[in-house]
Amino acid sequence: MKRTDEQLLLDVARGDKGAFREIYQNWSPAIYRLVKRMTANRGDDCDEVFQEAMLRIWKNAPLFDPAKGRAKSWIYLVATRHCLNWLETKSTRSKTKETVLDDSAPDAGCGPEEQAARNEDARRAVALLDRLPDDLRQVVALRHLEDLSIDEIAGTVKSRIFYGLKKLRGFFFKENSDETKN
Repeated sequence: MKRTDEQLLLDVARGDKGAFREIYQNWSPAIYRLVKRMTANRGDDCDEVFQEAMLRIWKNAPLFDPAKGRAKSWIYLVATRHCLNWLETKSTRSKTKETVLDDSAPDAGCGPEEQAARNEDARRAVALLDRLPDDLRQVVALRHLEDLSIDEIAGTVKSRIFYGLKKLRGFFFKENSDETKN
């Protein structure tokens, strides 16, 4: 019996490599096309971004919740966010190279106890985030977990409004054409 994409993602979250192989086989053509479009077909960059997006799907599978949406939407969202992050990083990489090198120095004051406390704080933050209503959780996650800028989040919202209205128009015209046939 063929597993649904939702079941496959849940299995991937449990570490099932075979399930990820199926996700990869099912979704790699569509995700590759998405990445190719978003990266403006930048050759090697496109291949690298595609592989990283698929890896992000693997790593983030435990965050997928079928009660909150379909696997298809989640997979596209993860890949799109990765592309947006890559584009933003690519455009600012040369400007921030020196700053990144300065920030990457290890913190001498951070011992194992402090690192454990930070990990516990992160787990607690994720648990608290799950308590937010869907609309609030999504925008907070976009901003602080996916590191999207406010402008990128606004672009996502504008895009969803555009496609939502387009779909509504389609429903409207379909209803009207059905009524005229009767």
